[in-house]
Amino acid sequence: MRQYALRRLAYLPLIAALVSVITFFTLRLPWAGDPVTYMSTQNTTVEDQERLRRELGLDKPVAVQFGLWLGDVLRGDFGETFRGRQPVLDEVLRRFPATLEIMVLSLGFTVLFGVTFGVISAVRQDSVADYGLRVFAVFGQSVPDFFLLILLIVLPSMWWNYSHPIGGHVSIFEDPVRNLRLYVPPTLLLAVGGSALMMRVTRSAMLEVLRQDYIRTARAKGLGSYAVVVRHGLRNALIPIITLAGNYLVALFFGAVILEQVFSINGLGQFFLVSAAQRDFPVMQFLVLYSALVVMGLNLVVDLSYALIDPRIKYT
Repeated sequence: MRQYALRRLAYLPLIAALVSVITFFTLRLPWAGDPVTYMSTQNTTVEDQERLRRELGLDKPVAVQFGLWLGDVLRGDFGETFRGRQPVLDEVLRRFPATLEIMVLSLGFTVLFGVTFGVISAVRQDSVADYGLRVFAVFGQSVPDFFLLILLIVLPSMWWNYSHPIGGHVSIFEDPVRNLRLYVPPTLLLAVGGSALMMRVTRSAMLEVLRQDYIRTARAKGLGSYAVVVRHGLRNALIPIITLAGNYLVALFFGAVILEQVFSINGLGQFFLVSAAQRDFPVMQFLVLYSALVVMGLNLVVDLSYALIDPRIKYT
């Protein structure tokens, strides 16, 4: 497994280079927009635009721009934002904790409720609880996340004259109560769709496992329901659950964009949207590269976890 992991890691620089080239040159295509034009006002003269273009390094040939940018990246310098002229890495690190908390809380709620509901639905197949949870699964996958998030703002203000906290980011270490008030309700709603899908996957996997001969043997030996369901049943149903959890964590980055926009949270998702609207190339290049590396890293972790769960799976 170690050799397999090392081979996968060896591909990372190649894929990162390919993503960087595609992103860099795509952003420089004519239809992608000119950052100088977006930064200009009605009082900006042609001379001012040319001076700004030189300051941003956009007056050089694209190949030269890429070479200069790549050299800076290899030294750990990801450039400065076009607006504000702040180091890109500093701006990303300042916004990263908000997005990380959204992703961790949403994934935690998704796994907690999705797996729990899926196991209950499988164990109590065709019961009232099973039908109720299946209705929840259909509802959760049918209603858009942004609609639930908007309802979290609108309905409490209409019914109870309560306004949910909006905007900014408060560290959980500085003010835990305010932090949880800001993040827990929206991440719960953001996890509804993921929980519904995970519940269906867990239910399907558990039903298949519970029909196996070794489950009947475990019950015949007098093992308790907890040992049969959790130790023998859920453990053997974990592979599709972990696969879905890994994919969902990647998708949560885009879900975080919606949540950050609705609640004006200053995270990476909102940062990317604002940068894309303003054609802030250094920020977009960094975030696309970062997203690609995160996706590849998560896929590697998920693949390696298969061998830890099921010893029959071998990597060579």
